[in-house]
Amino acid sequence: MNKNIDKIIVQITLVLFPFTFVFLRILFLTNYNFTYTLDDPYIHLALAKNIWLGTYGINIGEVSAPSSSILWPFLLTPFFVMGKFFEFAPLLINLCCLSVLAHIINLIFSDIKLSLRLILIALIFISLNVYGLVFTGMEHSLQILLVAVILLPFIRKSHNYFSEGIMPFYAMVSLILLPLVRYEGLAISVPIILYIFMAGEKKKSCIAMLLLILLMGVFSFFLYSNGLGIMPSSVLSKSSFSNLRLILDNFSNNLNNYGFMFIPVIAILIFFWKTDKIWCFVILTVTCLHFFFGKFGWFGRYENYYLFFIILIGIRLLISFRKNTLYIICFLPFMFVSLVAPIFLTPLAASNIYHQQAQTAQIALMLNEPVAVNDLGLVALRSGQYVLDLWGLGSIEALRYRTTSINTDWLNILMEKKHIKYAFIYDSWFPQKPANWIKVAELRLQEPRITPASDTVTLYAVGLAKAEKLQGVLREYSEK
Repeated sequence: MNKNIDKIIVQITLVLFPFTFVFLRILFLTNYNFTYTLDDPYIHLALAKNIWLGTYGINIGEVSAPSSSILWPFLLTPFFVMGKFFEFAPLLINLCCLSVLAHIINLIFSDIKLSLRLILIALIFISLNVYGLVFTGMEHSLQILLVAVILLPFIRKSHNYFSEGIMPFYAMVSLILLPLVRYEGLAISVPIILYIFMAGEKKKSCIAMLLLILLMGVFSFFLYSNGLGIMPSSVLSKSSFSNLRLILDNFSNNLNNYGFMFIPVIAILIFFWKTDKIWCFVILTVTCLHFFFGKFGWFGRYENYYLFFIILIGIRLLISFRKNTLYIICFLPFMFVSLVAPIFLTPLAASNIYHQQAQTAQIALMLNEPVAVNDLGLVALRSGQYVLDLWGLGSIEALRYRTTSINTDWLNILMEKKHIKYAFIYDSWFPQKPANWIKVAELRLQEPRITPASDTVTLYAVGLAKAEKLQGVLREYSEK
């Protein structure tokens, strides 16, 4: 009975209260129009909607790969039956992930007194931006949940060392799902599957590896057969693994931001060197893969999976051998200030998206014509028209043009090909623009900018007639 009461207290204190507070604050700043803190989740929603309608892409009848996740859009797709509440699907899933995550972390530290346990879990969640991730509407909440599920069987049987024995089914499934949620999950899944193989569970590990290769291979083949390469456009546009100099630059950037993480990593390796050298290999491999190929930043969400992996292992070991360690753990938020900040900025970030992308989408809806944009999500989801993504996440043609062309001719080529006469863009992203573009207006944020790449969206038209139509739409928009 006491354990059930503890679980309820954990859910109310660590899930319900913080979620409700942030949610209400967002509603207050967005005129009660809930909005995520990024435009990106609306890309996934637009893709999920079209999957339901029979197309894997941003525009019906045109295949594209704008999602950074293989699995996430398919998880959202069934929620399309929710109608006007469809946009709440990522929030609902992320809230469930937060609730289950709190439960799992509560199990991992169940030997600690409840009051101290609540403080400990809250410090971890705040330090690693767990609450902020929920309101991004992205797949990261599910990603860190899977990391916790994978670690659970290694920790649960003993607080003094990582236990040997049969890897449970739920953890094996999580190992397969993790890279499907985000590609960087390979950095954790592959080393641990190899660990399980070397620990004697050869059949189970081989099946897991084959399933992972098969699922990712089928998806890559689908992309390749449709002329999209072997990875999503969003991954290709940010990847550095094809160039040694970029890999080294990426390592240097990660080292500058999180080089201090080598201190706890080395401490963990020293401990396990005597008891489990293979597990040392896992931790070292995960660390190297993340530092060379992983990213950091973008509103505190790229590095969380790795940090969660190391911090969870490290804190469990620390508490197991030194009971009075809470004062040390209190320093966590100061170690990860860049991840703590997004939690407090979440309401304002959501307000940014509402007052910029949502308003741009409303103008596109009123215009009722195809448009070209460089920030894709809300316009693609709500405009009801063909949307050309000039940055390339939703258009492999645009991505190839943008990364190889030396002038702006390609902008006109693509827009003419798609019969588009309007472009809503950040000027800073396209310093040079075609001479036939007519600047009609600017949509400028009237609050501090948090997540948009620019505080101003500039609206262009091609031809005087189209410019006059856009002006008329803007007059009507401003009167509402």
